[in-house]
Parts: sequence; structure tokens; C-alpha cells
Amino acid sequence: MPASAQNNSETPTETPSAQRLERIELSARPQTTTELRRQSTAAKQIYDEEEIQKFGDVSIGDAIKRLPGVSFSGGGPALRGLGSYTRILINGEPAPPNFDLNNLNPSQVKRIEVARAATADQTAEAIGGTINIILKEPPRSRTLEAQARVSYQYDNPAAGLNLSWGERIQGSTAFNLPFSYFEWNNFNAVRAKTNVSNANGSVATGTRVSEQHPFGRGYNVTPTLNWKINEVASLNTQVFINQGRWNWSDITTDRRIVSGQPVFADDSRNFGNWLNARLGTTYTNSFDGDQRLELKANVQYNANDFTARGFRGGAERRLTVAENKNPSVTQSGQYSRLVADSHTVTAGWNFEWRDWIGRSRTTELGVPLLPIYEGQDVEARVTRLSMFLQDEWEVNKRLSAYAGLRGERIETKTKTPGLASNPDPALVVTPMFHLKYKLDEKGQHLFRSSLTSTFKAPEPMQLLARPLVSGSYSDLSKPNDALSTDRIGNPALKPELATGFDVAYERYFTGGGVASATVFYRHVRDLIRNRTTLEPVSWASVPRYVSRPVNFDSADTFGLELEARGRAGTLLPFAFSAKTPLDLRASLNFYESKVKGVPGPDNRLDRQQPWSATLGLDYVLSGVIAAPIRLGGSVSFTPAYRTQQSSEQSIEFARTRTFDLYANVPLSPTMSVRLIANNLAPVASENTVAFGTQSSTNTVSKPRTWYGLILTVKG
Repeated sequence: MPASAQNNSETPTETPSAQRLERIELSARPQTTTELRRQSTAAKQIYDEEEIQKFGDVSIGDAIKRLPGVSFSGGGPALRGLGSYTRILINGEPAPPNFDLNNLNPSQVKRIEVARAATADQTAEAIGGTINIILKEPPRSRTLEAQARVSYQYDNPAAGLNLSWGERIQGSTAFNLPFSYFEWNNFNAVRAKTNVSNANGSVATGTRVSEQHPFGRGYNVTPTLNWKINEVASLNTQVFINQGRWNWSDITTDRRIVSGQPVFADDSRNFGNWLNARLGTTYTNSFDGDQRLELKANVQYNANDFTARGFRGGAERRLTVAENKNPSVTQSGQYSRLVADSHTVTAGWNFEWRDWIGRSRTTELGVPLLPIYEGQDVEARVTRLSMFLQDEWEVNKRLSAYAGLRGERIETKTKTPGLASNPDPALVVTPMFHLKYKLDEKGQHLFRSSLTSTFKAPEPMQLLARPLVSGSYSDLSKPNDALSTDRIGNPALKPELATGFDVAYERYFTGGGVASATVFYRHVRDLIRNRTTLEPVSWASVPRYVSRPVNFDSADTFGLELEARGRAGTLLPFAFSAKTPLDLRASLNFYESKVKGVPGPDNRLDRQQPWSATLGLDYVLSGVIAAPIRLGGSVSFTPAYRTQQSSEQSIEFARTRTFDLYANVPLSPTMSVRLIANNLAPVASENTVAFGTQSSTNTVSKPRTWYGLILTVKG
């Protein structure tokens, strides 16, 4: 967990579930994010409500993408460019399967904790790190807040509404009732050029220009009830419900044949619904001043369905109707005790039972595409049991140490029509060590180091042996090409295992500024990567190109992360006065990776960029109106780069740049309006996928700027 950031305004925040116990104070005073981060033995970045909400984002995903060292890869956040290895937690528990961060509003989030090195009490399934989203709890006093939002990106505006009501009842019981309604209405213009070399030596080339239009709506409600049983015990119950409907279309505006007989992607119109529901209860008891017990239980249910229609020549050709459900139960507990006034020893367990049941039916011109599988249930069941033990040791006023050991037993069962797989359970043991050394007693200069073992278990969908046929080549009497493969899972996948270290230097400044430099290294074994092969298959009369995940080989990744944030006069005293109301934040990150078994150059891990940079500022403008106006902006960059995924397949990404601005204008002591512009002067997203010299596809996507206006009223 290389430490990096804090809130420059030093807004107080409550202490999170701390690992270290304090004999004197049963409940610590409100602390700033800087203090929390500096006190933690295992480093983490912590962001509070002010930092999260300053840009007025519709989704927490938009807020997370601006955090130092965070990029978006394949639709999800990536720490150190390692998207598939970044774990998302909600209140310390794994997020629901396929949970979309774009469906959670920042107004419902209390803080975000970013950790790049694991601790035993949370999860070891975090090779890249974890992003823990802490939802709001009941307030100490009555709060009322309303936000109305309108935004524009495509032909029609989108609306949103956030409501929050929190209150304390008779001193011992408090509740919080936040509600959020959101819409999105986006647009991309896409141009794709495809080249396919046929067996007879001819080349088929074609270009397709289309318009993609994603839109939809949904809501979140997260009521929380907190009962203070007595001075040392409390019971917290929270419900999380997220439901909505999405739509997506990809309609051709121009199609041209350059040579041969190219195969063009069909037009499509898709829609679907989702539901995420979770009921969680946490009981905590701090007794005798040096002991703490925490028990958690969660029941969760997720359901999704979608209908996808493919059109060719204006007529419907392909229809897919699918649904899946995912019930799960988790239970965990931990007991902490202060020993000899310097050791906090914690022991605990985690249990998880999760079931994924899916069913789909695809017809081509009214005829079932795969009669054996269409309309039949496929299932993946995962059972996990984890035990952990850790010790945080305050060696002296300057040196702190952490040692943890976590063992996880993972049992996975899959079932598809005609095939059931029950591989041997996986047992993963992961030791973890952290050190923190203060160069001075106040901790303004400190070093951190971490040595950890982590892992990543295969996703249920990677294990299911149900084939999915390429939409561009659905005639199973004919071959497909290497970039339009059929796909199938692999029930024999093993977890990926990693060992690594982090070394960080942190410099804290008076007034809340911080600068850090972190070096990291990870060695990943049993790397999972999709492999494409031409082979005979049971679902077609000719050999087809098939993509399936395999435990490929091993990989090494390392990098350097630099960050600074704070008052401009503190960070750059030679350029700014100490009174200048300007906050700066900047990060520069360099990443490198090598995958063994893949020829170089560019044999890097999937979607890990060679470097990234972010720069942001916040300025308080006074004298224009009675109250100060807050202005700010953020810009981020990644370069163009190429990844050699296998000896034959490669992918090239163009450079990216995002530029966001906001202005928060107070209208009265209880009312303000916020203006937002995200992705100003957008840069086209471009990538090229190639399979040797046989085939290649170049895709250029041109998004539009998103504009928003938010009116906030507080009671």
C-alpha cells in the first residue's frame, strides 16, 4: 500500500476500523485523512467526502479515475495498470459480481481507501491492490440534503436526484436514509477497419462506421441503522439496493468494401436489467479497554437479464435472451487484544458461499444456435474459508512492524449440460510483513516497506465450459477468423499466485501537504491469459478459432510511483505565497512488466501502460460574491503503447487524455450550484488488434464532452 494522498483541507473524518488498539481511548477523536494514513503501519491512501464530491460526478467510477495511480482498464479501475488484479470492496466486503462503479453515486460514499499491499484481515486476493468504498453511516446530528442534477452529452439531457436524511433517535439509535436516482445518455462515433487473410492468399478488407448509443437509468438506496447498545458495544445494519435498466445500440452509418469479401459486424440493439441487493449486519464490542470483537454477516442477491438483437440488411438475424442470478452468504469475525502495551494481536475468519446460475438462448434466423446448450442452466459454485492471524507491534516511538498470515481454502464446482467439474480445492497460504520507520519523532519523514504474498482466483465465468459462438461467424458449417473467435471456459484453471515488495518514502508538510515516492515489484506465477487456437470443436462441422483462459506462465512487473499534494505555497514556496488559496496534486507513474513464454518486445501484462501522469488544482476565488467560489480542474495522460499478448496476437493502444473542470458557486449558506465539464476537447480512443499477419482490426472511437449542473440544498 504505497502511501500517497490526503485531503489538503484537513477535513476531519472518523477513525476507520483500526487494527491498532489504544488502551486509553475507547473511541478516537475525529482525525484527518492525513493523520489516519500516517498512523497506519500498512500504508494506504484515504480520500474523504470533500475530495470525492468536488467534481460533482454522477458515478463513483468517475471520481476514482482521478485518484493518483488509478487508471481505467476494460471498464474497471486499475491500480498500477493491473485492472484484472485490482480488488473492489464495499465496506470491506467483496463487491457484488459484475458490479458497475458507474451505478453508485459519490453522495452515498463516506470515504475511499486505496491499498496497494495486502493485510491479512481483509483479503489476500489483491495482487494489484484494493479499493475499499466505505458507504455513509448514520450522522451524529440531524442532516438533510438534496441534490438535483441535469447533464448533457448526446441529443437528450439526463437527470439525477440525490436525497439524504440522517437523524439520531433518543441518543442511542441513529439512522441514515440516502437515495439516488441517476440517468445516462452517452454517444460514441466508431470507425473499424478489418483485414483478414484467407487460406487462398486473398485479403478481405472493409471499413464500418457506426454510432454507439448507451443510455439507461437506475437508483440506489442504502438505509443504515446504528444501535449503540452500551458504551462499548454497537450494532450496525445496512441495506444496499441498486437496480436499473440499460440500453445499448450500435448502428451502421457507412459500410465499404475495399477488397475481397470482408465480414462486417451486424447492427445491434440490446437492453437489460440488473438488481444488486445486500443486507449486512456488524456487531462490535470493545471491552476491558484493550480488547475488541467484531462480527459481520451479509446476505446478498444479484440478478441480471438481457436481450440482444443482431440485424443484417435491416432484418433481425440473431436473438439472444439470457438471465443469471447470484445468491451469496458471507460471515466473518475477528478478535483483537492489546498485549504488553505494544502488540495488537488479531485473529479471525471469513466464510463465503456464492452460487452463479445462468441461462441463455440464442437463435439464428429462428433456429437454436447450439441446441445442446440453449435454454439450459450452467452453474458455478464457490465456497471459501479463510483464517488469519496478525500482530501490529509498536516497537518504539519511531518503528512499527506488522506480521500477518492468512490461509484460504477455495472450492469451486461447475456444471454445464453434459459436463460437471469438481476440481480439487485450492489452498493458498499468504504471509505478509510491513515496516514503518519515522526519521523524526513527529513523523514528518518516514519510510515504509512491505513484503507480501497475494493471489487471484479464477472468475466463475472463466471456469464454465459452455461455448459462446462468434457473432460475426455464426454459420457453424464455416470457419471463423482469429480475431472473431468462439469462446469457452476452462474448469482446470488454478489461482494466480504472486509475491512482491514495496518500498516508500513519505514527506509530510505543515498544513497537510504530502509527497511520496514508491518502488514496487511483483512476481506472478500461474498467470491466466486467453489463448487462441484453431481446433476441431464439437459445436461446428469445421475447425474453428477458439479462445480459452489457461494458466500460461509467469510474469514480473515493477515500477516507480511519485506523488505530491498540498498547498501550492507549501509544495512550491519559491513560486507561490503561503497565503495563495491554491491546492495542487500531481502524480507520475512508471510501469514495466515481462510475461515469460511470450516473445518480446512489449510482452507486458494486459493493459498495463508504460507510464501515466495526472495534474490537478483547486482554487478559492474570493471577492466576486459574498461567499468564496471554488474552482478546480484535473488532467491525466497515458501514452500510446503496444502489448504482445502471445506469440501471434498483439494489441496497440493510442494515447489518452482526459481534462475535467468544475466550479462550485454558493448561492446562500444552505444552497450552492456546481458546474461541471468532463472530458473537454476529447481525444479519440484507438486500438489495433492483430493476429500475426492473418488478420487485424483497427477501431477508433470518438466520445463527446459531458456537461453537468448540480443544485445542492442542505437543511
